[in-house]
Amino acid sequence: MNRITLDEIQPGMYLSRPLIAADGTVLLHEGIEMKERYIRYLRNIGITSLFVGEPKTEDAIEAREDFYDPKYRQEAVDAAREVVNHFRVGKGINLSRVKHLVSDLINKLGQNPENMIHLLDIRRKEDYMFSHAINTCILSVMTGLSMGYDSNQLDELGLAALLHDVGKIKFSRHLALQFPNYLTRNEREEYRRHSFYSLEILRENHNLSVNVVNACFQHHERWNGSGYPMGLKGDAISEYAQIIGIADVYDRLIAGVPYRLPTPVYYAVAILNKAAGEYFNPAIVDKFNQNVAIYPMGKIVRLNNRQSGLILGVGIHNKTTPIVRIISSQDGNHINQLVELDLMKNPELFIVDFEELYSGYTQAYVDRAHIYHTKGQHV
Repeated sequence: MNRITLDEIQPGMYLSRPLIAADGTVLLHEGIEMKERYIRYLRNIGITSLFVGEPKTEDAIEAREDFYDPKYRQEAVDAAREVVNHFRVGKGINLSRVKHLVSDLINKLGQNPENMIHLLDIRRKEDYMFSHAINTCILSVMTGLSMGYDSNQLDELGLAALLHDVGKIKFSRHLALQFPNYLTRNEREEYRRHSFYSLEILRENHNLSVNVVNACFQHHERWNGSGYPMGLKGDAISEYAQIIGIADVYDRLIAGVPYRLPTPVYYAVAILNKAAGEYFNPAIVDKFNQNVAIYPMGKIVRLNNRQSGLILGVGIHNKTTPIVRIISSQDGNHINQLVELDLMKNPELFIVDFEELYSGYTQAYVDRAHIYHTKGQHV
């Protein structure tokens, strides 16, 4: 992999590192073949150099582009919506559709593990209920892969993660709103019954294994016995449910809803770590953390020397020391020249914050969020 000036770029060369704009937009994907029109476009917007290298295999390029492709993402969300709608009209589980979706996600994650840590790059805020099902499935399967699960275990885990909240289709009209800000005592009690609703629905399909059914029923149980619906404790909780419970809480933290801003990723990770050993199995939290992009690609961060930088790349083994492109000086002025720092090779520099960090995210907020979410409340 070499960085050369734009004047040296020739059609037919391959991009060896994604080109990302300051707002996080991916202008050109890694592995793309350079064409004359791309070169003209980059020259017009002031790009002066690029990383080029040998082309990757077609399979590797296809796997990466498909995983980042918004069209593929929307197809997955639509499939999750279709599954839920089957329940609503009394058709039961379209099991073949669910299995196909889960199998496809597992294959894409397994083909290119590096894509796991860039999950946030493909998040969508629309279609929250269905997007949450997909995200929980992806996060759970990522964790299962890290735990050495075989194909049968991954299939069961993925199915359970995708179906974990299916009982919510039996909610009353107000509770069925995606983002209820206030619940009465009766509504809170009804909310906590969605685990039983899921159990009733899933038991009707005899093709689902007991492992899948138990995982959906138990995903709000907590390591110390403080969860619901049965107050199970420790390893009495299905291991699939333990995984899904962590993925469920993490995704709800980082998603953001109309009355609550998204929790920054590194705060969400801190909340999970604080909950490890109390609300969650610490060994599973550790496996989960291995696949989370603490500093997602394309995000703007602030360094300890007061410079701002854009995250260009993060590896599985260097999540806290990514490669950063400096975009502003210590006095806040924009830097036009390309200055890239590998924080692993520059230990005197480190990330202290996100530039777009929302006001009001204090330690007190983090503590409240930790208590609120890990005790299995409604959001």
